[in-house]
Amino acid sequence: FSIGRTESALKILTACSGKLEQHTERQGVIYSPSWPLNYPPAVNCSWFIQGDHEDMITIRYGFIFCRGKRFLLDVTSDGSKILMLTFFSLSSFIGKIGQSVCQSDEFHCANGKCIPRTWKCNSMDECGDNSDEINCSVPPTEPPPSVCPSGMFQCSAAHSTKCLMNELRCSSVKDCSDGSDEYNCPDLSCGKRLGNFYGSFASPDLFRADHSKSDLLCTWYVDTQDNRHVLLQLDLQLGYNDYVKVYDGIKERGDKLMQTFSYHNNRHSVSVESSKGQLTVSYYTCSKSTGHGFTATYQVKGCCLPWEHPCGSDEECFTDKQHCDGWWHCPNGKDEENCPACQKKEYSCEGNSGLCYSIPDRCNNQKNCPDGSDEKNCFTCQPGNFHCGTNLCIFETWRCDGQDDCQDGSDEHNCLVIIPRKVITAALIGSLVCGLLLVIALGCAFKLYSLRTREYRVFETQTTQLEAEFVRREAPPSYGQLIAQGLISPVEDFPVYNASQTPRKNTGTPVKMIISPTPQTTGSEYKLKISRNAQNAR
Repeated sequence: FSIGRTESALKILTACSGKLEQHTERQGVIYSPSWPLNYPPAVNCSWFIQGDHEDMITIRYGFIFCRGKRFLLDVTSDGSKILMLTFFSLSSFIGKIGQSVCQSDEFHCANGKCIPRTWKCNSMDECGDNSDEINCSVPPTEPPPSVCPSGMFQCSAAHSTKCLMNELRCSSVKDCSDGSDEYNCPDLSCGKRLGNFYGSFASPDLFRADHSKSDLLCTWYVDTQDNRHVLLQLDLQLGYNDYVKVYDGIKERGDKLMQTFSYHNNRHSVSVESSKGQLTVSYYTCSKSTGHGFTATYQVKGCCLPWEHPCGSDEECFTDKQHCDGWWHCPNGKDEENCPACQKKEYSCEGNSGLCYSIPDRCNNQKNCPDGSDEKNCFTCQPGNFHCGTNLCIFETWRCDGQDDCQDGSDEHNCLVIIPRKVITAALIGSLVCGLLLVIALGCAFKLYSLRTREYRVFETQTTQLEAEFVRREAPPSYGQLIAQGLISPVEDFPVYNASQTPRKNTGTPVKMIISPTPQTTGSEYKLKISRNAQNAR
C-alpha cells in the first residue's frame, strides 16, 4: 500500500489486516498489495478517504484487470466520503466545485473544480463537465497488440493472422508470404571483424537456441579506424551459465577486460565505452542453454546513428523508443524531458504509472516512484550520497560500515578500518549505558557527601563549652590509686583478684560507691563515701 503526492508517490506501508485506513490528504496514490503482481490470498483491504464539508472526491482507478484486459475508471463522489474495498491502482483528489483559482500543478475546470494537471487530456472526464478533455491533440496511435502467443511472431502482410515460431525469423527462407520474416535481420555470424564507424551484430542463437549439441564461443573484433572512443550497447537474453566479455583493444587480455555480463543484466540495455577506437566482444554459451544471446550496436563516440538523437555535450545518443521510457539513457536526462504526462523540469517514472518526480528527488536513496526507477542508472548522486559502481546511490554514512550496500562491494573499497554497522550501533548503545551509570554513581557520591557533611555540622553545633571542657579534663584516679596514696582506707571485705582462686558466684550484697568532689579538695583529693546496704553503715 502506497500513498503520497501524485508527482512523488511517497510510499507508506500498512498492513491489510481488515482495519479501516483513513486518508485526508488533498491528493494521493494508492496501490493494492503486491501491485502489479498477484495479490496474496485471504487479504481484506479497506481505505477510507474523507474531505472537508462540501468537498467532492474524484478517484481514478489507474489499472483494473478484467478478463485479460486492462482499463481505466473514474469515480466522483456525491459527498465528502468514499469507502473502497477492492484491488486496484488508483489516484485520489479532494476538492470543491466553484473555486476561483487552483494550485500551480492543477487544472481549473470550467465548473470551478480543480484536478491534477496530469489528468488533462487523458480521455477521461474527471472534471465532470468534460472541460478537461477540450482542445486536446490526438495522441499517436499505438501499434495493435500482437495476436500471437509468446515465442511466436506475426507476419506483417495486410490482414495477415499467420503466426510463426521465432526460430523461423532470419533463417534465409521466406516463411511469410510478404517475406517480412527476413526483414531487418542482424548479422548472425559467430564472430567477425568489423571496421565501420558504426554497425550492429548479434549472436547466432538470437532466434534459435540450437547450439548443435556443443558449446558456442564467438568473438567479434571492432576497429573503427578512429582514435575516438567506441560506445557499445548490448541487449542481452543470456542463459544461466552464459556470459559476454568486453575487452579494451583487439586482444582478449585479462588486464584489458572492461566488463563481464551475465543473465543478471538481461532486463535493460547495458553500455561499455573503450579508451580508443577498438574493442573485442567474446560470447560463450553452453549446449543446454535456454538463452538467446544478444544484439549489439556500436558507434564512435560523438557520432549518433541515423535513427538516434544526441544527448548533448556528453556525446551520448538515444532513440525514439528510449524517449520517456522512465530509464535515463543520457547522463543529463535529456531522453526523459518533455514527456506528455509530466510538467516542465519533471521526469516520468518507468512504466505507465503516470507519476513524475523532480531533479532533487532523483538518486537520493529515497524511492519516489513505485518501481524505484528514480533511483536506477544514476550517473551522479545528490549531496550526502555515495555513487556505487552499479550506478546506485547510498547514504554516505553507509560507506565503509562492513556491509555491501552497493551490491558490488564498491562502498567497502579503500577503507582504512572496516567496522560493521552492528558493532558501531552496539558501541554507541554501550557508551550511552556507561554514561548513564556514571551519572548515577556521581549523583550517589554527592548525596552521601552531603549527608556526611550535614552530620558533622550537627555534632559541632550541639556540643556546649562545658561539655568540651569536660572532655579535655584528666580522668579521675582509680580506687587502687587512692588507697596507695593514703587518701582513703581500704575496705575490709573488698574483693581482691587472685589468679589461683577459682571464680565463684558472688552472693554478697552490692556496694555503692559515691565519689564527689568538695570545694576544699584540689587536684586528685576526693571524699569517698561507701555505703553498705547490709550493715547500713557509711
